Amino acid sequence: MGLESLTIELDNPVGIYFPGEEVSGVVHISNVSSKILKGIYLECQGYAKFCFNELSSETYYSAEETYLDLKIPVITNEGRETFELVSGVHQFPFAFVLPKKIPSSFQTEMLEKFGYGHVKYSIKVVLKRSSRQANGETCYIPFTGVLKPSWKPNYEYVLAFTVKTIVDLNTIPKAALPTQSIKSKPVFRWFCCRSGLITVTLYLDRTGYVAGETILLHADVDNQSMTTLLGATVFLIESVDFHTHNKSKTYERVLCEQKRRGRVFQEAPQVFPIVVPTMTPSYLHFCDIIDVSYKIEFRLIDSEALAPKLVVPLEIVVGNVPLRERAQPSLSLTETYQ
Repeated sequence: MGLESLTIELDNPVGIYFPGEEVSGVVHISNVSSKILKGIYLECQGYAKFCFNELSSETYYSAEETYLDLKIPVITNEGRETFELVSGVHQFPFAFVLPKKIPSSFQTEMLEKFGYGHVKYSIKVVLKRSSRQANGETCYIPFTGVLKPSWKPNYEYVLAFTVKTIVDLNTIPKAALPTQSIKSKPVFRWFCCRSGLITVTLYLDRTGYVAGETILLHADVDNQSMTTLLGATVFLIESVDFHTHNKSKTYERVLCEQKRRGRVFQEAPQVFPIVVPTMTPSYLHFCDIIDVSYKIEFRLIDSEALAPKLVVPLEIVVGNVPLRERAQPSLSLTETYQ
């Protein structure tokens, strides 16, 4: 076969870059015999793509955006039809600059029947082979990476990298402000007689957070009914909106949850600490077909098994540059509920 290994090594070992930053590295090729090639080049790509379907109509919707599409020659044939890559170990450095206005890398964990959605960036090295050389040969190469099936004549290796777009919470006015959500549910007993009202008040001393910070969710339940409160569950939820020219779809997934059982709300307001996991910042800036947002959802559990549950949402903003200072002092829990 002749080709022993084909890899790409980035100068940044973590493989994480910011928009406008230079991406550089080295292509490593090891071949035990000479290869006749038409060229060696890199394909640098970045794009957003999604596809979802409506189960009721079995209609599929999709959209795609391109942010990066470069073809960089590593070795050209200099006017000749082919050239010879002699046997040995070869290293070819490369470098290119990312555009300044591109979205963060993003990957949804979607249901199989729902579809998929992502923002991906990758570098592919291609050894374009002479058609004379492809007869009777396979394209299997013993290395870790992506290799096209054996019937494709070119040797290829693909390396993905990550882009992180800056979302500075200090540039978002509402990120430093307190936020709250209040929702009530009437409770009915026998013969549809109303027995009272259950009111839930959620409060945060600020709206914006970054990964690793702890959200302190204050929850106060005012139970003016005869219903017994059994506890509550708090969820941190990621909402992803997919947009085509004639259809939109929202997909939600739970990132983490916290349960609290018992009659704790009859004694005093409760505080739920939620550690923000590593995730894509809100909004997915510079992407017009996918939007990302986050919310906390409080679900109260009571003894009325057949009645609709009281669900209270509260939106938050997730960035990757933390707040330096608050826009205004946060209110205490007592002051908020007065």
